[in-house]
Amino acid sequence: MSESAVSNVSKRKCKFSDHMKTKCPCFGDGCNENKAKCLVCDSYVSVANKGSTDLERHVASEKHRNMVRTSASSAKVTAFFQPKHSPESVKARAAEATLAFHTVTHHQSYKSMDCTGLMRKLFADSQIANSITCARTKTEAIINNVIGPHTVAEVVKSLNDISCIGIATDASNHGA
Repeated sequence: MSESAVSNVSKRKCKFSDHMKTKCPCFGDGCNENKAKCLVCDSYVSVANKGSTDLERHVASEKHRNMVRTSASSAKVTAFFQPKHSPESVKARAAEATLAFHTVTHHQSYKSMDCTGLMRKLFADSQIANSITCARTKTEAIINNVIGPHTVAEVVKSLNDISCIGIATDASNHGA
């Protein structure tokens, strides 16, 4: 082998180290020890030749700066979803059920619930009021699928203790 071939073979490559991770926190472990993964751009950067200088060059690149700007201006997907049973979510669902019960108790139309957006304006500083999204369709679903079956079950449970029931109606004033 020639002398230049021997020097190319014995040349040491830089490895992505913990020191580089602390120096450039936007990089993580790559697909091998000579590469780092940019967590912003989701791309791999080789550190084999120039080490941390390669990482600095990538951070200064136009592609990386555009991705930083884009990620800063857009919200994360998790911001759109609340945990399934967070305290705010439970309180908002209880408020919706209370409004639905109030609507039926006072013989109001389901259509009157289309104005619940007014609460978001009236109580703008309330997290619960801002979480209420209970218009006519949801109100009807709450009544028919939650409150109605629960009420029927409670009435049936209370009637199980009674051995005899009598029902009398007077419909003479309706011409029947």
